[in-house]
Amino acid sequence: MATYNSGIVNVGDPGAVIDSTIPSRRLFNFSDRVAELAPDESPFFVYLSKVAKVPTDDPQFRFLEDRTKVSMTDRSFLLAGAHSIPAAGSSLTYSVDTSDGASVDWLVKGMVFAVGYTENDSPETIIVRIESAVTDGGSTSSFTGRTISAVDGAETGADNAKCTVIGTSYSEGSGAPDVFSQELDNDYGYTQIFKTACEMSNTARATRYRGYADEWQRIWNLKLREHKIDIERAMLFGQRASQSGIQYSEGISGHIIKNGTAVVNDAALSYSSGAPYFRSAATSELTYDRLLSDFEVVYDPARGGGQQKLALASLPVITFFNKLGADFFVNRSYMSGTSTAVNDVSALRYNMSEKEGSFGHKIMMVDTIHGSMALVKEPLFRGFASGFLQLVDLDHVSYRPLVGNGVNRDTHIITNVQSSDEDLRKDMILTEAGLEVSLPETHYLLNLEGV
Repeated sequence: MATYNSGIVNVGDPGAVIDSTIPSRRLFNFSDRVAELAPDESPFFVYLSKVAKVPTDDPQFRFLEDRTKVSMTDRSFLLAGAHSIPAAGSSLTYSVDTSDGASVDWLVKGMVFAVGYTENDSPETIIVRIESAVTDGGSTSSFTGRTISAVDGAETGADNAKCTVIGTSYSEGSGAPDVFSQELDNDYGYTQIFKTACEMSNTARATRYRGYADEWQRIWNLKLREHKIDIERAMLFGQRASQSGIQYSEGISGHIIKNGTAVVNDAALSYSSGAPYFRSAATSELTYDRLLSDFEVVYDPARGGGQQKLALASLPVITFFNKLGADFFVNRSYMSGTSTAVNDVSALRYNMSEKEGSFGHKIMMVDTIHGSMALVKEPLFRGFASGFLQLVDLDHVSYRPLVGNGVNRDTHIITNVQSSDEDLRKDMILTEAGLEVSLPETHYLLNLEGV
């Protein structure tokens, strides 16, 4: 009899019983039934299977990302180097910092921008109209700008001065302006092949055991759960790779850890195109006010994400959100400057409620001024991930099973894969699928240390 390392199962777990009389080499599609089996053990896979399944017919699947909402809302750029500030009506060649790969192809003649300075400790602003096409110079680009209004007394502007486009302006009777196009970003992912075998000698199959008469059926329950949890782990922690003919799928937390530099302590999150959001903080450093500041960035509508996110949380983080007391997170969200007693929950600046989810999970809804999150326990957030809170925008993540040419590689069972001379029964569970993580700036990972 094969060994196995899964936990105890309930006899009534749905979809887990396999008929031992089924014909040799029969293939069973099991994707939906596996998702419904013990949903609290693998909540992310269940959500992906139910609301975010998009089949692919290519094991290297490609997808497009549209960031036009970001560029339209935050249409700004940085000047490269210190520069003089010409008088109103005068022109100057401006250099734009593009060393980080930021594109300014959208800057065209006729656009008007504002740039701020500080003079005698007072903020000042000048207005400039772009008078020429933008010349691409690699790490810097340049154009000629005419000052519309100037700052009295200021002589130079600082390096990395931020400029914000405030519209366009053209002369009476002028022709059509120059055009620019913003292309969609192109990214890709891999499907990964998951396999789990169930094996038992025919002697063991014919033996009646105490507690559970049919040992084969019991082991099948365990193996189905084991297979599903393996997929859950990959969808959380995997990192995209292809080596020696083996492909590895991206995981949402793995993607952020690989590509993002963690913001630590009390520093503020900032936006950069395509960069994931990742904060690492000790419990004493994370106040509710700090989290709200992070949410201001993550839930910004200009980022293209939704106002409600799935929040996968470790058990300690779930506990952390629910504790009340002088040294804990929730207490720090009390309105300042009031005489409210520390145990008056009505003074909290967010609403928290518990409800039953649609897929068998218990959900705690946390509503903030910026957006809401559906807190769900993620039992696989342990060890290095014991302090994880993973916010997932379900509009920008997809479960991609391989399906094409009449062949469905989503979770299925192949029976009787043992050799012809073996006196045993061996079946195999197989899934070929991957995770698509698009617009990573709509997701958020918190690593709360010391919970």
